[in-house]
Amino acid sequence: MGIIHKIGSGARAVIQGDAVSSKFFMEHFFATSFVLMACIAMIALRFECATSQNTVDRLNHQINVMSTEKQKERSLYMTLTRESAMLHLVDSLHLGLTVPDRRPEIVNVH
Repeated sequence: MGIIHKIGSGARAVIQGDAVSSKFFMEHFFATSFVLMACIAMIALRFECATSQNTVDRLNHQINVMSTEKQKERSLYMTLTRESAMLHLVDSLHLGLTVPDRRPEIVNVH
């Protein structure tokens, strides 16, 4: 019963704040200050890393979106370039062919 009583009274002293007195902090001022500053520095470093990672993720997403848009524009440009090159070739051969303004319509017969 003695050990359980010691553990209980020790836990009670820690919870109530009697285990560590102000005298302890005065005697170990530099050590407690160092521990406190180290904890604050670790929290600040973790926050900085988290915000930097969020920035990197956001920029990677933006790069992916821009790459997709670039590919879409490149594809459109190449389509228009091929079409204009074919029109130029047809015109240069004087075949009398023209490209219609509208696409052919599909007629559904049921």
